[in-house]
Amino acid sequence: MMNTHTHTNRFLAVTLASLLALTTSACSDAGASNETKAAQEQAQVARIPVATQTVVAGEITSSFTSTATLEARDEADVTSKATGIIETILVEEGDYVVAGQLLARMRDDEYRIQVAQARAELNSIKQELKRVKDMAERDMISADAYDKLRFQADMLQAKYDMAALNLAETEIRAPINGYVAYRYVKPGNLVRQYEQQKLFHIVASDVLQGNVYLPERELQRVKVGQTAQLQLTALNNETVTATVARISPVVDTQSGTFKAVLHVDNHNNLLKPGMFAHVNLNYATRQNTVTVPRYAVQSLDNQHSVFTVDADGVAHKVDVQIGFEDETHLEIIHGLNVGDAIVISGQANLKDAALVEVIRSEQQS
Repeated sequence: MMNTHTHTNRFLAVTLASLLALTTSACSDAGASNETKAAQEQAQVARIPVATQTVVAGEITSSFTSTATLEARDEADVTSKATGIIETILVEEGDYVVAGQLLARMRDDEYRIQVAQARAELNSIKQELKRVKDMAERDMISADAYDKLRFQADMLQAKYDMAALNLAETEIRAPINGYVAYRYVKPGNLVRQYEQQKLFHIVASDVLQGNVYLPERELQRVKVGQTAQLQLTALNNETVTATVARISPVVDTQSGTFKAVLHVDNHNNLLKPGMFAHVNLNYATRQNTVTVPRYAVQSLDNQHSVFTVDADGVAHKVDVQIGFEDETHLEIIHGLNVGDAIVISGQANLKDAALVEVIRSEQQS
């Protein structure tokens, strides 16, 4: 009787243990299944936030940015062609003068005396030449004597012409039209003939020029007649238009650059020689072409790509080919179409086929 009771108790204990083990295993399997489903759901909704922009067709201009300092196209240093004392100054800095206008006078007493002396000698020889000519016509004097007298008359004529020229050079005149930029001389100063001592400096500022030095790779792109925009710091960044007037045919071997000269019209005289300008040289303009913001394009080792987003919110990495460029936009000549949605913010963390959430969509301006 006691043995039967003991066996019964053992059977109940084993049965309870088995049921407990089954219950624990079932609960464990259910917990793992729930965790897997939660992880899958979380993976499905973990999208990367991005901002997109719709690709449109627009206009873009290929250009090159540089700097230049405006210069007068024509300018001249006025020097003395005679030796003497400056007596009168007739113009000041800032005055506008025309070619041939009187700028200053030198004391000319000595030169007037020289002219009078040369004139008297010339008149004397002319009278003598006339008398000898009459005698030569009547064979009263040899032809050789007459020729010598005529030679002396020519020499005295040249002496008179030189004296008259020296007298005229005591009047210092402007060689070109323009503004008096500097006056170096003062009344009473001694100036000497043809020395490097400058009396005035005149600049013709109705037309200015700017010299732009471009890399040799741009030589095939820049042409005479192309336009450029000059942004002038001194005029509150006002922009004026210039044109390419001349292109140097040689490349500097040390800098690897060549010079292009810009023609800048200055009929209103607002621009001054020496002003600093930022130059944007326009090569060509393309209309109705695909353009995107610079910051939308990723570049590595001369390879360029953008991310597009499809209707399901999947990002795709697209390789693109670049055409014209300006400061803010790039032309895409292969890889994108009008109407494509491209990522303009958030692309740094993207990979191909990544799930994204568009938090802002823009239209390209």
